[in-house]
Amino acid sequence: MSDGDSSDELGQHENQVRRVLAQVSGLDSDGAIITWLPGGGAHKNFLVTVGGRQVVVKLWNTIWEGVGVIPPSAVVMQNSILAGQQGIGAPVVSVVTDPLALVLDFLPSCAPLQPTGEQWVLRLASTAKALHTSPIRFNNDYNAFAEARKMFAAARQRGAELPDDFIDLCRQVQRVETTLDLRINEFVPFHNDLYGPNVLETPSGELRLIDYDLSGNGDRCYDLGFAATYFEVDHDTIDKFCRSYFGENNSHLVARTRLFSVACNWATLALERRDDNGRHQRRL
Repeated sequence: MSDGDSSDELGQHENQVRRVLAQVSGLDSDGAIITWLPGGGAHKNFLVTVGGRQVVVKLWNTIWEGVGVIPPSAVVMQNSILAGQQGIGAPVVSVVTDPLALVLDFLPSCAPLQPTGEQWVLRLASTAKALHTSPIRFNNDYNAFAEARKMFAAARQRGAELPDDFIDLCRQVQRVETTLDLRINEFVPFHNDLYGPNVLETPSGELRLIDYDLSGNGDRCYDLGFAATYFEVDHDTIDKFCRSYFGENNSHLVARTRLFSVACNWATLALERRDDNGRHQRRL
């Protein structure tokens, strides 16, 4: 990101951010220092420092929900509030409707989780389980396969280039869906976007999960498989991940998580691409 990029984003949206702040009790919009936060392809994020306090203003982009890629804004915002109340996500300060925005407490001195050493897998498993076993119920159910079909449809509408073997790919995905046999009565609140920038490490070593744009109630093994896909771990690490999460060596649950990881590799074709070095780059 260049200084020019930052200045352009701030110049285009500063007035909107100040309009949001003016509607939040205790925040002085005139005296606020506003900085654009890179990333967050679905929305525009800004760090605001005002009166010794720091918050993040997330200006909403309704395009993606309009084509069915992410849930409706009201659902996402309520899910964010619930996760923040559990101490798993960032606390929500306010929801503003004009302009549509979410205001959250900034988590200071946090950095994206680095998948190095032996403990990161255990800590991520523990944090994911804390969300999954929490008493909250998100405001939408999430069938990963049905959502993938919507994403592919949105990609076609937007003229995205799809693989030459796309039809065969869809048949394989359908076979996986039939094998996994998702059951809504077993769904838990899950994050559904457990990749690097959304998993933050606090100075005390705790992990916090941010960005609930794709959250919902779904199959816990999907969340684990999704994380395995984005952190690009091998089978041994998936085994360790599942053993830590479930507290036992369960070959059925390991196989289920691996199969979800395979499905995630297919489903995310509509959401991401890789750079020249083979690294994931988000489209949303």
